[in-house]
Amino acid sequence: MNRCEALLARGVVPNTQKLEQAQPIIRTALSLLFVTVLLVASIALGSAPAFAQFVGPMPLNLVNGWSGAPFTTSRATVEEVNGIVQFRGAIAGGTSAVAFTLPTAFRPATSVYVAVDMCNATNGRLVIQPTGVVSVQAETAFSNAQCFTSLDGASFARASTGFTALTLMNGWTNAPFSTSNAEVEKIAGIVHFKGAIATTGTNAEPFTLPAAFRPITSVYVPVDMCNATNGRLFIDPSGVVTVQAESSFSNAQCFTSLDGAVFVATPSGFSALTPINGWTNAPFSTSKAAAGDAYGVVYFKGAIATVGTNTQPFTLPVQFRPVTNVYVPIDLCNATKGRLFIQTSGAVNVQAETVFSNAQCFTSLDGASFVQ
Repeated sequence: MNRCEALLARGVVPNTQKLEQAQPIIRTALSLLFVTVLLVASIALGSAPAFAQFVGPMPLNLVNGWSGAPFTTSRATVEEVNGIVQFRGAIAGGTSAVAFTLPTAFRPATSVYVAVDMCNATNGRLVIQPTGVVSVQAETAFSNAQCFTSLDGASFARASTGFTALTLMNGWTNAPFSTSNAEVEKIAGIVHFKGAIATTGTNAEPFTLPAAFRPITSVYVPVDMCNATNGRLFIDPSGVVTVQAESSFSNAQCFTSLDGAVFVATPSGFSALTPINGWTNAPFSTSKAAAGDAYGVVYFKGAIATVGTNTQPFTLPVQFRPVTNVYVPIDLCNATKGRLFIQTSGAVNVQAETVFSNAQCFTSLDGASFVQ
């Protein structure tokens, strides 16, 4: 437990701005301590156990009028944990789409497209080039990006090291628009996808996950599609993956990004989230709501639904609460767009891009995450 978590656990309300500024220093120090302890243990036991590898966190140098931390969020930072680049914070303003350039250590080997949340829970994406240049694109009006672009929950794999290639079928092909091939890896029980796919066919099943990467219940994970439109992966326990689009399936055919798509396959150590205000667990053969921490990243698991009108389904336990407000994109009924608004108190609210009935029908927590 770091100092921020200890204060919260004692019921002390800290100055979140100061804590947020100190968070990168605290996390870096803890990372170095963690690595040192494991190295000592390795020598003592005469073995070399796997441990987390960290780069960063580092602040992002915003350009073209973009500014950080709107709506009491955190400043934009980036870090790498075990080969996965994780963003944190939010940005706003901007006179052009280019918001920042990633430091060399965080740049992808190919182009990457990652879904993000924007103003009023609208959909958008980050386009990340191998040069490190990051552009913000909105599904509808760019004013939604200027109003608010959340980086929380956005992630991608820099390279293919450790990943397993996915065998495409039914006419699907790899790496459209200078992206990378479809691949998958499991890290600390979390399945991470990489790459992008496209098709000229009409079959919505692009691949079947190998047994080692399959979920124990049905999983629905949001993904980015053509022109920054919204879509999702429906993953069956058999490993069969189906691509579903919010609007037209032609958006999926044109382009379906797997970058940033994640789900919890092995929930060992996860804590159950207690539904409140009439919300219930595990609709449509999914799993119960849960949360866990993997190397400083909070991951959600499961799905919820309600027949009520209260937007707060649960309160996060102290150990999973952010030090500033967090907005994370999620999947709702019929592959529509939604988000989790997570406050420092642990209160979590579900917000829908269009009508709240989509959240009532089905709210997937799978794929949602944020850096503490």
